[in-house]
Amino acid sequence: MQQHVKLEIREGKRYIASRSSKGFIRAPQDILDLLAWGNENGTNLFLLEDTDFAVEFYDLKTGLAGEILQKFSNYSMRVAIVGSFDIVESKRFREFMVESNEGSQLRFARSMEEALSWLVR
Repeated sequence: MQQHVKLEIREGKRYIASRSSKGFIRAPQDILDLLAWGNENGTNLFLLEDTDFAVEFYDLKTGLAGEILQKFSNYSMRVAIVGSFDIVESKRFREFMVESNEGSQLRFARSMEEALSWLVR
């Protein structure tokens, strides 16, 4: 897992940040591995990029997003995903992104600064 992410600190808060490893999150087990690495480093805060997820994540029909997002919820992970989200063609997924941004556990952000501000608040 360490080759895909790194530990960062901002405003005194630890978080795990992506190292831009395209598509390294392909299955729910990848999230559990990420969570374990976060626990080892004393954090449940994660800053990921849209390209860290396999393309299947953005197709709700595959069920991958649901499985992964359930892990976020079950393990109280606070996750910011930053990117252009150009790969997202699904209207339903875009609606899901808007709904998620109204909550406190998952944020889809267009800029790193927006994502970090939300994550470490």
